[in-house]
This record gives sequence, C-alpha cells and structure tokens, in this order.
Amino acid sequence: MNIKTSCVTTHGSTVNYFCFGSGKTPMVMLPGISTKDLMPLASAVKAAFAEFEEFFEIYVFERPDPLPSGCTIASIAEATGQAMDELGLRDACIYGVSTGGMIAQELAFQRRDLVKCIAFFSTGLNVTGEAAKALKGSAELAAKGETKELAKQFGQLVYTPDFYEKYEQAIIDAFSGGTAKETDRFIQLSSAVLGFEGKGLPEGVYIPSVVVCGREDRIFSTTQAQELAQAFGSEPVIYDGYGHAVYDELAQAKLNALELFRKHCGG
Repeated sequence: MNIKTSCVTTHGSTVNYFCFGSGKTPMVMLPGISTKDLMPLASAVKAAFAEFEEFFEIYVFERPDPLPSGCTIASIAEATGQAMDELGLRDACIYGVSTGGMIAQELAFQRRDLVKCIAFFSTGLNVTGEAAKALKGSAELAAKGETKELAKQFGQLVYTPDFYEKYEQAIIDAFSGGTAKETDRFIQLSSAVLGFEGKGLPEGVYIPSVVVCGREDRIFSTTQAQELAQAFGSEPVIYDGYGHAVYDELAQAKLNALELFRKHCGG
C-alpha cells in the first residue's frame, strides 16, 4: 500500500502526518524528539514496520505546528487528541517512543476514549539526573547553532558505541543541518520534556500496555521503566546490551508492541 501524507488543523495548529497499512485497526505512532521534520522519513518508517501493515492502519504524527504557547507535554497530547478526533480515530493502539511515550502517557490520562492499548519504548515518568543535564546541554548547543556537535552528542547518548561507530556519519547527517524553525522546535520540546512529571492513570482505569527498554539506556534507567510499568499495571521488557535506541537497533523489540496490539486491539 502507498504512503498517504496529509495534515489536519486543530485549535490554531497544523498537525502533519503520514499513513500506511491495510488493516482496519488504527495504530498511532508518537515518535521521540528530533532535530528535523519526520515527513521525509516516511518510506524508511514504512519499511521498518512491514510486519504491522496487514493488521493496522498506521498513522505517524508530527508535533503541532506551531507548537502550543508555553509548550508542555500535556498541550502536545491535547493537540494530538484533537488531530485524532479530526481523523475519526478511536480505540487506537498507541506506539510511543521516548518523548512520544510521555505524550502517550498524557494522552491516556486526558482521553481514555482514544486509547485502547499502549506500547512504551525507552521512556519514563520524568527525566532526571545526568540525563536531564545532557538534554539541557543538547538544547544549549542547538541555541548556539552548533548542530553538528549536537548531532554527535545526541547520537552518542542514544546509540550503543558499536552501532554509533558503524553508522556515525549517517547519524550525524540525520540529526544535523536542520532549519532555524526545526532547531527552535527542538529547544522548545527539550524544555517540555524536562518539565514533564507523569501522573500514571486515574484510579480505577486500566489500559493494557508494555514498557520496553534497553538496560544500558543513558536517558531513562531500568528503574524508571519499572516505575512506568507499575504506574500502568504492566511489566517492563528489558534488553541487555542495548541503550536508549533499542527500538532502532533491535528489530525484535518492536515485536512486543505487535504482540500486545494483536491481543488487545483486534489486529
């Protein structure tokens, strides 16, 4: 099936998205923070999720443009919910990666009607300690326009050393060279991530979920993965020898989402 690219207009913002897959069950992907727009990556994302296509209609959302004033994870989740309303998406399988996992948490808290189940990847209830310091440093590099150094540091933070060494130039090319608008968005999103404190779910509410992480994650520790899993009534799946980008480096990792979605979402 071909990739459809389009957008929806919410309250004062436009949300770009691309969509693929031949299934009837909606699956919404909420990616992590990025220094560039996601739309040019549509073909690569489609190829990476070939195993999902026959079961789901997959939507990949960009962040709202412009970002909400005083941007927070909660305001991005609200805009995401409005975009889903415009598209008529209900009871969706949510695939949240890193910052996208934070947005998924808040979306579940705000709009239980939109969420059937959630696969969390490399995320947590908040960012603390050395990880917070590193993210602040990345935002400072972005503000100075030092995008190549930002790309290098960010790549080293999220990928395992062997993977980074093997694909160093491709990673640097992927993260650097963004426009001034994209760089400003990265800075605003970094601030939103640093200010996020997850609430879990309202008392008495249960949403089937899985929390996937790498044991060597330098942003969200295994302890944070366990805390998130506890908040959502699930168990973490922890992969030894992988870091934050376990979702990119290990193809098997995303199969945890496929299993959850097919069990609970009718895919």
